[in-house]
Amino acid sequence: MLLSVHSQIPEIYAYCHSAYGQPSVLFHGPYTVSSEEGPRQGDLVGSLLFCNTIQPLLSSLDSDLNLGYLDDVSLGGPVDTVAADVAQIAKVGGDMVLHLNASKCELIAHQNLSVTDELLQSFTQVDVGSASLLGATLFHGSEFDKSWSGCCDDLKEWQSGYVILAARMR
Repeated sequence: MLLSVHSQIPEIYAYCHSAYGQPSVLFHGPYTVSSEEGPRQGDLVGSLLFCNTIQPLLSSLDSDLNLGYLDDVSLGGPVDTVAADVAQIAKVGGDMVLHLNASKCELIAHQNLSVTDELLQSFTQVDVGSASLLGATLFHGSEFDKSWSGCCDDLKEWQSGYVILAARMR
């Protein structure tokens, strides 16, 4: 993480080195834990440090769809391309002590799509009609209908005194 800061945003390297140059000791009752990896919980620049570290990896991928939001990554494209990118994430991420949590990974595809890649097969398969990404439905189907119904219910509830402001900041 510090190497990434040094090469990408050297203006804040001195600050980050002072905060992360040495392990810190965390205390919980009678237990002590040495904190030696990654940004610390509650650090105001922690998200920046994490994203700065994984950005070169994300930029190196070939998938047509390549989105990262903090530690959530979404890839889309031909199965072989996505499989190769997932393998790259597993390899390079592992070198950075970042690991895919297969129990939280979803493979969104049509039910009739045949997936032969072993790593992709280890993910939960979700049909496109039930898919959502970061809480937003992706396609028409049961998940879209449920989400739309919830939004309509919210609007009915809000009619009694709530307002909605849409603003653009400069």
